[in-house]
Amino acid sequence: MSDLSISTVIPTHDRAHLVGRAVCSALAQCRPGDEVIVVDDGSRDGTEAALAPYRERIRYRALRHGGAGAARNAGIRAARCELVAFLDSDDEWMPGKLELARRLFAARPDVLFLFSDFAVRDAAGREHPRFLFRWHRDPRPWSEILGPAVAFSRLSELPPGFDDFPVHVGDLYAAEARRGYVFTSTVVARRREAGDALRFAEDVPTREDLECFGRLARAGAGAFLDVETAWQYGDAADRLSTVDPLLAATSSLHVLERVWGSDPEFLARHGALYREAVEEQRLIRCAELLHRGRTRAARAELAHLARPPLRLRGLARLPAPLLRRALALRRALRVRR
Repeated sequence: MSDLSISTVIPTHDRAHLVGRAVCSALAQCRPGDEVIVVDDGSRDGTEAALAPYRERIRYRALRHGGAGAARNAGIRAARCELVAFLDSDDEWMPGKLELARRLFAARPDVLFLFSDFAVRDAAGREHPRFLFRWHRDPRPWSEILGPAVAFSRLSELPPGFDDFPVHVGDLYAAEARRGYVFTSTVVARRREAGDALRFAEDVPTREDLECFGRLARAGAGAFLDVETAWQYGDAADRLSTVDPLLAATSSLHVLERVWGSDPEFLARHGALYREAVEEQRLIRCAELLHRGRTRAARAELAHLARPPLRLRGLARLPAPLLRRALALRRALRVRR
């Protein structure tokens, strides 16, 4: 049994009615030497009062509102333990999550960070198991995405309540440039070994996690535990569709250019992959700009593409009023079908 200590970082903003559930799920798994750090990102809904029952068992940090990236980074700076785990305040850990992490890191000193699958409970109470695939939608097996499978029981004794499951260890750096494979509330990382790589973007409104996971993957090996260790709640089944696509694509482009686009060694080996990732986000931006009638901005985006689609080129040439009519007609035809 590993004696590695764990700092759990829980950022929260205006989730007084939810944060207690997350805190309880973390405290239930703490050992002596562990800590739970709740970073209040400028809440105005009584979050501090809601945390009062736990104040003797947590470390509370109140900040001005600066976003999820800044809140997580503040928690990382405050962390004292060997491992850092992340849990969003509207999520919940399943029992045994931290024990799996301790044992995996003790058995594999080469692993810098780990993540796992997760499940969803939607607003109607329906459960959606094995939800990670619906995020990344990569049809390849994990043995191809990350590395060969090895049974957890071959690495360490299984904690009580777990059936055996595969673990995949390898280099996620190139793959992460194209798709989001990592759900933040399942991540645990070695704090000292990760160093500056354990940092979330603070200058983008979304996709701040992409920067952290890209930098971690560049710095060392990742491990995917093919088992669910967290619950995501509410509208989680539709959460990706509720994020503004233009905002998400713009943020993704910024992070892609800063992390992978500034890495000469990566570009020399995977230049085509990087260009495909950038082009995918630019196409999303272009389509969203056209949808909003911003034809000039859409044409500027198309100018960055080596082979812009004819359909988008044609729509970008239309005057804004005619473009709106064309898009409305297209939507009407889809409804009739």
